[in-house]
Amino acid sequence: MTTTETKTQPTVEAAYNQIKEFNEQMIHAARKAGTQYFDTYAKAVDRAIDVERKLAGATKQEWLKSIIDAHADITKELNDAYTSSVLSLLK
Repeated sequence: MTTTETKTQPTVEAAYNQIKEFNEQMIHAARKAGTQYFDTYAKAVDRAIDVERKLAGATKQEWLKSIIDAHADITKELNDAYTSSVLSLLK
């Protein structure tokens, strides 16, 4: 039994180390994918806000322009807070 125990011990340890390394690679890949997703999301929202601001600039109604600008400001602030907090968790 001593010979069997000696042979299986390194095999179990090697398998454990392989699984551990694989898990670390998966976590790294998932964080990288999540970071890329939220970077893309933030850019898409920023582009939508830019379109909204252009729309506000095109209107001749001052009250409508101020409402659209206020909405764009709130959206920008919420988006920045959301993406920065999520990205800080992914790092």
